[in-house]
Amino acid sequence: AGRRVTVAMPVSPRVLEPVREVSNVLFRTAYNIFDTLIAVDYRDNAKLKPGLATAWRRTEPRVLELDLREGVRFHNGDILTAADVAFTFGPERVADPKAPGHALSRPFLGTIERVEAVGERQVRVVTRAPDPLIEQRLAGWAGQIINRRAFLAAGSFEAWEKAPVGTGPFSVAEFKVDQHLVLKAHEAYFGGAPTVQELVFRTVPELASRLNALSTGEADIITELSPDHFRTVEAMAGREIVGGPIQNIRVLVFDKNHPVLADVRIRRALALAIDRKAIVDALYGGRTTVPPGHQNPAYGDLYMPDYPAPGFDPEKARALVKEAGYAGQPIPYRILPNYYTLQLQTAQILVEMWRQVGLNIDLQVRENVGAVINPPEGRGIRDWSNTIFWNDPAGVLVRLFGPNGPTQRVYKEWSNAEFNEKAAVLASSLDTPTRKAAFRRMLEIFDTEDTAGTVLHDLTMFYGKRKDVPWHPYPIEHMDFRAVNMG
Repeated sequence: AGRRVTVAMPVSPRVLEPVREVSNVLFRTAYNIFDTLIAVDYRDNAKLKPGLATAWRRTEPRVLELDLREGVRFHNGDILTAADVAFTFGPERVADPKAPGHALSRPFLGTIERVEAVGERQVRVVTRAPDPLIEQRLAGWAGQIINRRAFLAAGSFEAWEKAPVGTGPFSVAEFKVDQHLVLKAHEAYFGGAPTVQELVFRTVPELASRLNALSTGEADIITELSPDHFRTVEAMAGREIVGGPIQNIRVLVFDKNHPVLADVRIRRALALAIDRKAIVDALYGGRTTVPPGHQNPAYGDLYMPDYPAPGFDPEKARALVKEAGYAGQPIPYRILPNYYTLQLQTAQILVEMWRQVGLNIDLQVRENVGAVINPPEGRGIRDWSNTIFWNDPAGVLVRLFGPNGPTQRVYKEWSNAEFNEKAAVLASSLDTPTRKAAFRRMLEIFDTEDTAGTVLHDLTMFYGKRKDVPWHPYPIEHMDFRAVNMG
């Protein structure tokens, strides 16, 4: 009680506004600043529960009405009203195509036609068509509620996104990109005042430096701990290891605009050349899993354990490379060195596996995301991870690779007409068997028929921490420092 908690992590978010950045590091920090209308209880199988709304109901196929919690205070002291909620989803921030948050919010909020205030404490959400996931959307990314008055007073979106005002358990005290984010306790928080008075996320790129900070007490928790350093933490007095696989799928993305990758046979060969079990065993000590395609058990009735996991068939990969007439042209593979656990080591193993089937991969380590996503000389292969923001494939495969997702809309790396048709079914049908059939067809297109990328394994999130800090990790990136998770 009354103490500061310092988290050392390798990479900093660029902004704090969720509709301007979708990243593991912002997911890690932002939910401490904001709340959503509907919350997710990660302590109870990710069930939906009341958040800023105490109740909700579907009054028509396209209409969801929500009752707001009474007396919720923003960080600036304002009381939450329906007008703040309507403004959050309105044209100034996201709804207008010219709004700064429009593009990145579409995969999350694109089904919403309008959000209306009904008096002071009731909200009506109208979707463009019946949406089976509207409750999940309001509980997920881009659903964070902001303060209307603070947004308008910020002067510019650039100023706002560095110091946004929400209702969460912590408010922004100081944010310096690539240095630190300092949050202070919101004593009037409706969920109970935090037991931590100051929460600091420090950017410490090198794992060795993070381990040293944990040992000396400069950091209470460190992130992106790799299994090969478990013994180092275990040898530290009063320190422990927590965490494991999370609801996030590590993938590679192939840009089919690249002259070599335009041939689907090369993209298929890239996927078939990877011995995923060898990577999981060698780097992670078997502590994570290779899923059956782009899937997660969190999908419930839509999960298909019988769908085949990505295959390892180097002989077939060599045959495809030969059949494609590949002449050894270098294929660029750009990565950040430490955004993901063991990222560089994984990339080096992949390059060797690809070399074994006759593919010449040019591994290029870059210092920032922009140099990976938008290199001036063109893209080839890139690393990615696909967070499961909603427990449904429409919240992952459709959101990221569908017609409104960044792969097609922002980066323009890949598209497929039939995939998009099935994505529309998955995102709008209320019939589970119909949705499941559409999802299976999308997986087949993604994996083999017009290979968009390939699954590696479930992402892990291991932490080293002080034993006397009673914080508990979730099976997601979010590090929750609310009082309910600090005991």
